Amino acid sequence: MTNDKNKTLFATGKPHVSFSEVRIWKECSWKHKLMYIDKLSDFEASIYTEYGSILHETIELFLLTKKMYTDLAVKKLEESWKKYGFDKEENVKERTLIAESQGWKYRHNYIEDWKNWCKNSLDDLPKFLDENYPGWEVVSAEEELYETIDEELSFKGFIDCIIKYPKGKKTKYVIIDWKTASPRGWSRDKKQDIKTTAQLTLYKHYWSKKNNIPLKDIACNFVLLKRGSKPGKICKIVEVSAGPKSIERANKMVRNMIGGVRRKFFMKNRLSCKFCPFEKTEHCK
Repeated sequence: MTNDKNKTLFATGKPHVSFSEVRIWKECSWKHKLMYIDKLSDFEASIYTEYGSILHETIELFLLTKKMYTDLAVKKLEESWKKYGFDKEENVKERTLIAESQGWKYRHNYIEDWKNWCKNSLDDLPKFLDENYPGWEVVSAEEELYETIDEELSFKGFIDCIIKYPKGKKTKYVIIDWKTASPRGWSRDKKQDIKTTAQLTLYKHYWSKKNNIPLKDIACNFVLLKRGSKPGKICKIVEVSAGPKSIERANKMVRNMIGGVRRKFFMKNRLSCKFCPFEKTEHCK
């Protein structure tokens, strides 16, 4: 591991890259340039990001204390909905129009729905973990990675959760990333998309190096928390195969991104333009 934060800076002005940055570059290198080099922000508070952040924070607290603070999570939801006015008529209309312009239909759910989904998800999780990882123990929550890629750059990331549990005579480690999802969960294409799976593959690669734990002893799981599903069927594991070939593919994606930025090679991906916050602005003409 390296803590040398005084390296020669990358074009982004930072001595590190993250998976989210690599994923955006993979989707559209021009969007990456606008966000990470030109420093144009695409952040806008949304129902989905606020809900996901509150669930992540509550689960992290549960892992550290073994107590589930469901009431606190519900209170945070209420405060967030009030702050951003998610249920206000003008905001609902705006999201509906944006969805139409992108070719999909927006269906609004009001705060009571989100509160119920939050309660059910958090209530289901402890039993789900006990059933799928019997005898599990917390290794860490929100563990930071800051590992060397080359002489100029490091890989930076935060792992939602790492647990261990006995499997036969051995100890199995599991890297987990919590994801909120619709009742249908993820499509087969999303489960197999390298822009999705490479996140945990890279986490496994660098966490193994950091802690000197054999790759074969580490599993990678996304755990979906499905909004609107019935209690007992909310949590679902999506296993990620992260063997040597997958790790090499993920590392190649990182190297390609770094090489493209160093060569100042930026191209627009027209297929993703209609979902891009910069589309039809002066920055994307």
